[in-house]
Amino acid sequence: MKRLIIATTIALSLACAGSISAAQDQTRATNLENFTVTATPGQYETYFVDLHTGYGLEALVGNTHTQYVQAERAAERSEALRKLGIAPQPFVAVAIDNSAGPGVAKRVLLFDAAQSAIAVVDVYCKRAVPAGGRHCQLYPRQVQANV
Repeated sequence: MKRLIIATTIALSLACAGSISAAQDQTRATNLENFTVTATPGQYETYFVDLHTGYGLEALVGNTHTQYVQAERAAERSEALRKLGIAPQPFVAVAIDNSAGPGVAKRVLLFDAAQSAIAVVDVYCKRAVPAGGRHCQLYPRQVQANV
C-alpha cells in the first residue's frame, strides 16, 4: 500500500508544478490567483495543482462523510485509469476527509520512478466558509534535486 501511495505521489508530482486551479460549482467557475475550484452542490470539491513537470495533483475534498466516501471512490477510479495510461490528464488523485473537526492540514509528497521526491503540496482545508467561499487552499513547491 505504501509503495502504491508513493508511486501515485511521484506520478502526480511529475505532472504538476506551479499553478493551482479550482472551481466552486458547475454553473460558475471562478479563476482566482493560481486557483480554480469546482463542485456540484452536495458533492465533493475538486482542486487541481499543475506542477509543470508532466504531472499534477487532483485533491478531492469531502466536506461531509458521504462526500468523502464519494471522493475516495472517485480518486481510486482516477488512479486506476492513470496507471493504465488512459486518463485524460496525468493527475495523481488524492481523497481528503474534511468532514470532522474544524479543518484539516495535509502534506502530499510526490516521487518520481527513482523514488526521488519531486514536489510537495500542502493542503489546508477549513469546515466553515462564507457562502461561495473556498474550503481549501493548496500550496505546491518543487523539491530541489540533490547535486
